[in-house]
Order: sequence, then structure tokens, then C-alpha cells
Amino acid sequence: MSSRYKPDPFPRCVSCTRRWAGDTCRFQGIRFFLKDAEQRVLGISFVDSQTAESPMMDFPDTWNVPLQASDIIRLKYTVAKAILPTLKAEQEHLHLTEVIRRPRETEVRATCDTCMTSIFACAWMCRVCGREACKYCIKQVRELTFPTRALLPSGEKKCHSNPFFLSCTKRQEHAFKDFSPVSRFCGEELGQVVVNMELLIEEGHTSSIIPPLNPDRQWGDLEDNSSIVSGSIMTTTETSSVRTSPNEPTQPLELDPTLGDTVFEHSERLEPPQPLTNVVDITMLRHVMPIQPVQLRYGDPADPAGVPSQHYHVFHRTLSDTQFQEIWRTGVPIVVTDLLDKFSIQWSPDYFIKNFEQQKCLILECNTDQNRSVNVGEFFSQFGLYEGRDKCWKLKDWPPSADFRTTFPDLFEDFLKAVPVPNYTRPDGCLNIVSHFPTNTIAPDIGPKMYNAFASSELPGFKGSTRLHMDMADAVNIMLYSAKRPDGGEGMAAWDIFRADDSPKIRRFFRKYFKNQYTNDPIHSQTFYLDIHSRKVLYDEFGVSSCRLYQRPGEAVFIPAGCAHQVVNLADCIKVACDFVSPENVDRCSALTREFRDQNQLQTWKEDVLQLSAMLWFCWLNLCKVERRLASESQNLSSSTYFALIIHQWPY
Repeated sequence: MSSRYKPDPFPRCVSCTRRWAGDTCRFQGIRFFLKDAEQRVLGISFVDSQTAESPMMDFPDTWNVPLQASDIIRLKYTVAKAILPTLKAEQEHLHLTEVIRRPRETEVRATCDTCMTSIFACAWMCRVCGREACKYCIKQVRELTFPTRALLPSGEKKCHSNPFFLSCTKRQEHAFKDFSPVSRFCGEELGQVVVNMELLIEEGHTSSIIPPLNPDRQWGDLEDNSSIVSGSIMTTTETSSVRTSPNEPTQPLELDPTLGDTVFEHSERLEPPQPLTNVVDITMLRHVMPIQPVQLRYGDPADPAGVPSQHYHVFHRTLSDTQFQEIWRTGVPIVVTDLLDKFSIQWSPDYFIKNFEQQKCLILECNTDQNRSVNVGEFFSQFGLYEGRDKCWKLKDWPPSADFRTTFPDLFEDFLKAVPVPNYTRPDGCLNIVSHFPTNTIAPDIGPKMYNAFASSELPGFKGSTRLHMDMADAVNIMLYSAKRPDGGEGMAAWDIFRADDSPKIRRFFRKYFKNQYTNDPIHSQTFYLDIHSRKVLYDEFGVSSCRLYQRPGEAVFIPAGCAHQVVNLADCIKVACDFVSPENVDRCSALTREFRDQNQLQTWKEDVLQLSAMLWFCWLNLCKVERRLASESQNLSSSTYFALIIHQWPY
């Protein structure tokens, strides 16, 4: 804030008070002063009007392939069903008194100052300090400060789990009366969008314009070199650029002594715990038409925990959009094999030593969370050298903050050309909802990112390579290199991907055996790795087993959002991964956003970088623009009565 206002008696916002680097005034552009003839401040007022935001946003207009009319309608239908209730709530919000209008931010990511959820609709702002609260946190503010509600039956004042929840300025606490509703929407624009969404949803329910996917469809359109195998569960840890782990040391995973003293030997090839008739020889995949779901592929080690695996799907080299949609909507992991020759660059230790040897990087010890700074060359030169090694180092989320496209332009292009199902997985994929984010705003960092780690162990006392957690978005992880295993065997990584429906049982397991060893949520805290002993107990007592799959070089693992998963490298590995938001999993992403908000109530550790609601809103606005452009370029759109109707209803 300018020093010329320093003597004037009006409240300063939290940013102007604390003066942190990079902070901007919370009231910039929305608060103005009422002055007398001598320029003395007599009062304060706020902006109470808003214009349509679409002209201010720089929306993308090209994708990996041109958008088709059918893709546009399906995407809009998905967006409408997901976001319409929120937009209707915002319409009611706009009818409140003294609504403060502010433009949608482009240079910062607007979040609730308490729970770190992205601010999109139904927000409130303190007129004194400028802090914003989401619709959930404002309810708690009202509950804690309303005279007749703020007391417990004992007469004591109610308290929030976060002692700073009501903090305002100058050691004052917030009261509900200090807040005013705030909106980033133009009422006219919002009203027209709501009408169009309602119409689209009605048409989708009553016509064939939005054809539902048929779960019983036969795989008659499979390519000759594709084959499918089925499985269940999802989500990866090394797959996500939208990270979910807090910055806190982890606790040793020690089972309660009452569990007994069972010891599991890690065997290269144990006998399967039960007869498996659905084992696939991966060398035959290119010749075989659809087969039954598998739990184990030919050449896979048996699970040393003796726990039967859930099923998953396997494709050889290619996977069509239709095949992907059919499986992805069921929440089942997918593996695509034999991808190495699709990459032009060999992503090997030698390549990174040659090109980035002196670049500094931060590596993390998987078991202790110890970290240290080393050169890239120093890290990769140890790949495959196991003798005398007593630590498991990993270089994750690399590059940590810089854009992958800028730091590794050659690798970025190589990845885009090779990643399976590019319409979904590429950052500019035509079916990737993230691809519609305006380029002049702070978009989610969806990757790609690299995940490079030494071999670890799943024996008791070890923490694997990536601990149990959930990711906020869908993801694909491709292994591009693996050294031989310490015993000379084929290099690979073992994934445990749990069904979304099993998360409550997993949490009950942790509450029973690891009470007080985690903060708030045992999965989201990313504190534990379920070793072979723990997974055995989880299966025996709670009936929960994972999709156990082994990833080899040249294989992509697809993990839908919303399921707990963990990874252990059985050899030194190099992987690359990226996130994406598919229309099929919008509901799962939304549920995860709510879960992370609850996690932040006790300890602020995870900002809502995905911004799902804003992402869906931008997607809708951009698709409307694409429709308008297509209408001006083509005379054939009138063949679709509904499409013509949508064009006629444009609000812009």
C-alpha cells in the first residue's frame, strides 16, 4: 500500500500489514475511498458491478487434434452435470446484500485463507483484513461467532481445531459481521450459462445426442495388435505432478505386537497363493484378441505377501479412445506395453549425465526423509551399482518448479509423441479438461515430471519408493529405464493400487494398528508404506487386496484419480509421468478436493492447485467459443438440431 495513505484511519489488509514478498493488496481494484474537498478520507466503499470475464481470458484455440462436434457436446455435458449446482448456488449468492464484485484473478491463485481450497463461487471476504473464506469456512465462522451458537452446553466458548482460524488484524478475531459476500461472476453471463447447461442436460437425458457408454459393448473395434486384460483399482504416487504429501517427517511403520511374529521371506518366485487361470503371456498380446481379466502376467514374480491381486487391463502398444473410455469409467488400472521404440531419445542414466551432469538437484532418502543437494551426474552415476549401498535415494518431481517444456524441450517433445491415448494424456489433449485453462492464468502444473529412484524394499522396516497416498487427478506413468535387479534379475517396479471403495477399510486398518502415528488422515498424510506384513494383515482381517502389477521398461501404468496406491522399485528406475483430468473421472476429482479441504482444517499442508471448479468453468466458456468459431467456418453444423440450438443460445 502506498505510504501516502499511512496517516489515514482505515483498515489495512493482511498483505499490506505483513508485507510479504510477492503479496499484493487484497483490496486492490475493488475498494475505493470517499473523500471530501480537502482529500480527507470520509469512508470506504467497494465495487458492486461486474462484466463478463470471457474477453479477459486468453483461451487456447488449438489442441493436439481438432475438436470434433461430438467431443465438444460430450465435454460440455460432463461439465454441466458437474458444475451446474455450484453455479445455481452462486446465483443465489449474488442476491445477497452488499455483494462485493471483483474480477477473476489471472496472476495469482485465489484460495480460501483457512482451508486453501481454490476460491470459485459463494465466497466471502472480511472488509477489515481482506481475507477470503469459502462457503464451508464461512459457516464455521458464523457458528463460532454467533452469540447464541458460540457456546458449548458447558458454557465454554467453542473453539476451532486451528487456533488461527479466526485471526484478523492487530490481534483481533473475525466476527461474521465483518464479512461480505464476494463474487467474480457477471450476473447476466452466469444466468445465460445456467440456462444453457440446464437445456443441455435435459437434451442429454431425453435424446441420443449424448450417447451413454455401453458397458456390455463387445470389443469388435479392437486393432489387430491390441488386446485387453482386466483389472481393478487405481491412482499413482509417482504419477502426479499435483502432489499431496505434507512437509513433515514420517514415522516408522511398526505393527502392533499383538499381530504376532509372522515373518515373510522375499522370494524371487514364490508360488501363487491360489491357482490363477487368467495369466497372460505378454509375448502373445499382439496376436490375441480380447481375453479374460488377469491378476498376473507371464514372467511376473508372485506377491511375496501371498495376497491375491485384483484385476487390471493390458494393451500392447496402442489403446484407442473408445477402449480407454470403456475401461476408465469403471475405475480400473490399465497397462500399455512395448512403448520404448516410440521414444526417439534413450532416457538413460548416460543421457542425463551427458546433458545435465553439473545441474544441481535435491534428492530424498525414501526411508528417513533425509535430503541433500547433489549434481545430476553424481546421482545417475550410481544407477546399477548396488554393492555397499545402504540408502535409497530418489529424485522426484524433477524439475521441481520449472516447466518441463522449458527445462527439457527435447524430452518434452519426445514424451508428447510417445505417450499413449494422447487425446487424454497430453497437456494439449483435446479430451483433457485441463487443456482449456486460459494461458494468462496460473494453471495447474500437470507435468510431465520425472521420477528417478534407487531400488528399495517392501520387507518390514522399509518404506518402498513412494508411500501410500492418493492423487487429485488421473495420471499415466511410463518407465523408460531400469537397471538389473541386485540379484541380476529383470528390472521392474511393483505397484499396489487399491480400489476406491476400499479406502474406508484401509483407514480403519490404520486406526486400529497405527493410532497416533499420523496426522489427521493416514492416507493423505503420506506417512506409511504397506510392507508385505501389513498387506497380509490388511487382507486377512479387512478383506482388502490391491491390484498388484509389475511395471517394466517401456510400460505405461494408468491410474485413475481417487484411489490409494504405493510403489516400490525393485531396481534403479527412470520414469516420467503426467496428470490429466478426464471427463470420466470429474466426480472422483471433486470428491478428492473435498477430502483435501478437510485435511487442511487441522493442518494447512496442501493448496488446491487443481482448481477443479475453475477448470470446468473455463472449459465451458472455451467450448462455447470453439462452437462459435466452427459455426462461422462450416455450413454443415445445421444437420444437428441440438447443435444448432446450442449455437443459437450462445451468451456471448
